[in-house]
Amino acid sequence: MKGRLGLLISIGAGVFAVIAMMLYLNARERSLMDQAAPQDVVVTTQNVLANTALDERFIQVVKVPRKYVQPGALRSPQEVVGRVSAVPLLPGSQILGTTLLEGGRESLSFNVPRGMRVIAIAVNDITGVGGELRPRNVVDLIGVFEYGVPSGSQGGQITYAQERTEAITIAQNVQIMSVGMDPRALAEQAQAAAEKGKDAPMPNAAPPPPAGAITNVCLLVTPQQVQEIILAQQIGTMTLSLRSSLDLAPVDLPRLDENTFLKIPMPMKPKSGPSWREMRGGR
Repeated sequence: MKGRLGLLISIGAGVFAVIAMMLYLNARERSLMDQAAPQDVVVTTQNVLANTALDERFIQVVKVPRKYVQPGALRSPQEVVGRVSAVPLLPGSQILGTTLLEGGRESLSFNVPRGMRVIAIAVNDITGVGGELRPRNVVDLIGVFEYGVPSGSQGGQITYAQERTEAITIAQNVQIMSVGMDPRALAEQAQAAAEKGKDAPMPNAAPPPPAGAITNVCLLVTPQQVQEIILAQQIGTMTLSLRSSLDLAPVDLPRLDENTFLKIPMPMKPKSGPSWREMRGGR
């Protein structure tokens, strides 16, 4: 009796061991098959330099075992085409989301229409509409220039005659592409906000930049306007005028000088002598 009970126990233990082994082998097989399952991954087909706009020429989709897919690897060409490489990429490299920049956000050139240019001009609180300029605003550019005819020198300085000052509208309906900020002013603003306490309610909108934070703006202009604006900055003073987004019709504005502005009548220039001479004592 005891021998039969021992035999049954041994058979049961053997069956349990076989079942446990089969379960382990099945689980291991599923794990290996899952790791070996092919996954679509976008890889480079050639050397890619940093700041390169990627298109179909630079990429292809290949199948890679799931185990060897790198974290963050992109799976479809739609996720890659139109973006910019942030770092150099070797042929066959899996393209990661962290190695690319957004073409429309980080790279300003992708927002410049064909045939147009972007130029930066320096501004301050006065010439930059009190720091109220924002991307996509539309502005006019007004230049103020001084004229005069050199008439001599005094104390090492050139003197001028017939001096006058004119204000001229150089360009209208110019779109602002981006606004440059002074990092120090922004850091001071962030520090001041932090000192107010972390428990302060979140504002509905981003706070305006502090005074003096905006140091330059990038404008969308034509190639001809690029030359005009560069020259105007060298010979005069540039000021921006913010336009309403609902009022973009061009305005015909004349050149304005101090005499026209103040309605000062220009004096008549006398002739050097009469047009006739009285002849006396003639015979």
